[in-house]
Amino acid sequence: MRSFSMTSSVCAVMLATAVHAEVPLRWDATGHVVVPTMVNGTGPVDFIMDTGADETGVFSGLAKQLNLPAAGTTDLSGATGSAESVQLRVSALSVDGHEITNFLVDTLPDRPDGAKLGGIVGADLMADRLTVMDFGCGTLALLPLNSSKRVMGSHAHLVNAGSIPGGKQLTLPVTINGASGLALLDSGARTTLINRQFAAAAGLDPQSAAFRDGDPARGASQTAINSRVGTIGAVMFAGITRKRATARVVDLPFLEEAGLSHSAVMVLGLDLLRGTRLSVDFSGRRFWIAPSQCLEERGTHDKT
Repeated sequence: MRSFSMTSSVCAVMLATAVHAEVPLRWDATGHVVVPTMVNGTGPVDFIMDTGADETGVFSGLAKQLNLPAAGTTDLSGATGSAESVQLRVSALSVDGHEITNFLVDTLPDRPDGAKLGGIVGADLMADRLTVMDFGCGTLALLPLNSSKRVMGSHAHLVNAGSIPGGKQLTLPVTINGASGLALLDSGARTTLINRQFAAAAGLDPQSAAFRDGDPARGASQTAINSRVGTIGAVMFAGITRKRATARVVDLPFLEEAGLSHSAVMVLGLDLLRGTRLSVDFSGRRFWIAPSQCLEERGTHDKT
C-alpha cells in the first residue's frame, strides 16, 4: 500500500527475533480480519481487528452467552449513523497476551449475515502498544512501543497521522486519479469507501453505467446505506499505488458530524491494505506500511 533489497533469509531472522509473540490474523467468511480473543477468561473468540473503532465492542449474542452485566446506556456511533446501545462491564479482555481490565463496552447488534463473531477490538486495547498486522503472513502482534523499528518491515513508509474531530481514528493523505483527499485508516472495513465529493473530484460519476448497485454500507449500528460500486482508477497513499482500485461510493453520516461532509474523504479498507504489513502506534498518532514479510520471502508483491 517497491523495491526489496534485503535478502529474505536475513529479514526473516531479524523479524523472528523482534516479534517474539504473535497470534493468527485471518480473513473470515465475511471478509473481515479477525483475531482470537479472550473475554472474562472465555474463548478464544473471533473479534474483528478494527483500527477505525474508538472502543472495543461485543456483539449481542456473546454478551448474552457470557451474561455480561449492564452498566447503563449510551449512543453507539458508527459510520452509517447512531443508535442507543446498552453498555456492558467486562472484567478482562485480552489479545496476544495483552489485557485490559474492568472497562465498559458497547453492545453491538448481531450481524444480519449471521456471522458468529464475538465483537470488535478497538483503539482502547491497542493504546500504548505497537499493533503489527501482517496481512500477507496472517499474523498479529501487540508489542511494547519501544520495539525495534525492524518489526515494521523493510522499506516501511512512516505516516504521521492526522485526526478527525471527536474521534481517535488515524488519517492520511490520499489521491484518486490525482485528486487529493483525506483517508481514514480502517482495518475493520472490508472494502474501501469514498464519498460523492471525492468521486466528483476524481472525475467519477457513480450513476453512470461504469458503476452498479453495491452492498449496503453498514457501521457499528448496522444501519444500512445504499452504495454504488465500480473501478475508481489509480489510488495513491503512503508510498503505495493501486492502479485499478475498486470502491463503493456512499455518503456516510459520520462525516457530517465530523464537519467533513463537503470534503473529499475515503475510508481506506482491507482491499487496499492486502499484501502489506501495518504497524500502528495510536499513542504516537503514527503508523508504518511496508510490504508483507511473507510476500517478500516469496519474491512477490501486489501490483494492482
